[in-house]
Amino acid sequence: MTYVEKPPHVDRERMRHITDRALLDELGAGSVEEARPWRRRAPVWPDPQPQDVAEADRMLGVEVDFLDKGHGRSRLYGFHYLRWMMPLVSAYAQTGDPRYAGEWDRLFTQWYDGRDQVEGDWPGLDVVWYSLGVASRSMHVSRALAVFAAEPALGDECWLRMMKTILGGARWAAEEHDSFRHGNWQFATACELLHLARVFADFPESGQWAEVARARILEHLERDVREDGGHHERSPGYHGMCLGGLQRAASVDPDLAGHPRFPAMHDWLASLTTSGGWVPHLQDSGIVWPAEMLRTGERLLREAVRPVEGSHLLESSAYAIFRARDLHTVINYGPYIGHELEPHSHHAALDFVLSGWNVPLAWEAGGPPSYDDPGYYDWYQATRGHNTLLVPGQDYVEDRRAALDLFHAGEHVDVFAGHHHGYPARHDRRIVFVRGEPSYWLVTDEIDAEAIWQLHGTSPWIRHGDGYASSRGPGLLVVPAEAPDEVVFGAGPARIPDPVTATAEYGRIHSLGLRRRDGRFTVALFPFEDRPPEVRVSRSEIRVGGVTDTFTAHGWARDGLAERWGGDE
Repeated sequence: MTYVEKPPHVDRERMRHITDRALLDELGAGSVEEARPWRRRAPVWPDPQPQDVAEADRMLGVEVDFLDKGHGRSRLYGFHYLRWMMPLVSAYAQTGDPRYAGEWDRLFTQWYDGRDQVEGDWPGLDVVWYSLGVASRSMHVSRALAVFAAEPALGDECWLRMMKTILGGARWAAEEHDSFRHGNWQFATACELLHLARVFADFPESGQWAEVARARILEHLERDVREDGGHHERSPGYHGMCLGGLQRAASVDPDLAGHPRFPAMHDWLASLTTSGGWVPHLQDSGIVWPAEMLRTGERLLREAVRPVEGSHLLESSAYAIFRARDLHTVINYGPYIGHELEPHSHHAALDFVLSGWNVPLAWEAGGPPSYDDPGYYDWYQATRGHNTLLVPGQDYVEDRRAALDLFHAGEHVDVFAGHHHGYPARHDRRIVFVRGEPSYWLVTDEIDAEAIWQLHGTSPWIRHGDGYASSRGPGLLVVPAEAPDEVVFGAGPARIPDPVTATAEYGRIHSLGLRRRDGRFTVALFPFEDRPPEVRVSRSEIRVGGVTDTFTAHGWARDGLAERWGGDE
């Protein structure tokens, strides 16, 4: 058997089936009545939300099958995190209604009784005893223990089982993570282990837990967080998960906030945040709304989070960022990154996303609703779900050797140039962003193969002049300098951020594909709020309304203004 983590080390008496007497002895107590009152610091947890009461009401009396594989191969693991039970805790904290504590007692007891029977379909990975499961349950159960501490509707038997879950999980985590390994699993688990060690300091082993956890956290800050503050896996969602865990750890161990990578991780998120308040869903990520996390960071740092302003590189994470007013561009030129189980890197490079007027303009498939989703491999992770070149009939290799050739953040224009070897033929791309109004992007691609230049918008494409426009604004007008051999359309699911509600439900994105046999493309992208502009586009000249811009291989000019970037004409 090949194990995803260390070989199983679930000790029956120390972890899986701790006796009541052994637990009470650890607490130095003669009875539950003596041990149960909450005398510890409060676990770190977000404020209760009003909508949790209605959600908790819907859970009352619901029958749950904890062994049901119908949850899905991956989602079965997440189901056993028990996060879905937390509205009961939040509702009780807001109302004091004992029904919510009683329902938690019923469900948690059922889970505890059946946990040894749970079987997963990922070979070599236990559903219950694996890093994220242990860490997540510990986080949720510690909060429930604090909130329900004095509530009789949560019986002593359930309280004992919850405390055993904390104790056994912490013991397992300390043994599992006695040496460094890359990835979000260990980073997040070590952070929660330190949080548990400080909150449950009355456990005699808490000092040893803290020693192991701090050692791993410091290693991750040095070895798993890049110099620009980005997490190793380059995914905003998993970056946020690790930073959230780190904030919990720093809340109970403030010295961690003094590490230089701690503010850098906040700056990284802020750099990727659009004017609409979200971070794009890059590399298996969901949409990240970082405002609350950044506020927490400022409280822990005791200073404002001040990321680099304007256009710049997140160089070690391999993202390029263009900014002008509320227009925002992120270009991915990074590597494919491994993972404990399955990599979260997508099969694309030199792909980009654009936003403006608080909405996406050029969008991508992003992360899936679940890793069990049937479209995970052939849409969400696949090259066709991204804004880059697609070479029909050719597989995109993991070792794509993507590289930056030029980055220019100028007075009037920003320029990115890069290449990759994801296909047998090298793909070169240059993106020029004209910052002064009228602003637009000029994208030039070359590959020695027949290729499809593809872009995804949030509304269907309609013919407009020499190009294609989003059927509703805000959107983009896409105009190729030379007519394609064929135009292809498609659609697929993706989360669409709504800045009013700070949510991102799944909707449809619409694909525009321009096929050329020679693999040469020059395409201009014009953002518009209400109606697409009138334009003329050639390889060397672009007219937008009454403004004319001229381009050379290394320069731009408009109305007496001129700017050059690297290289000779």
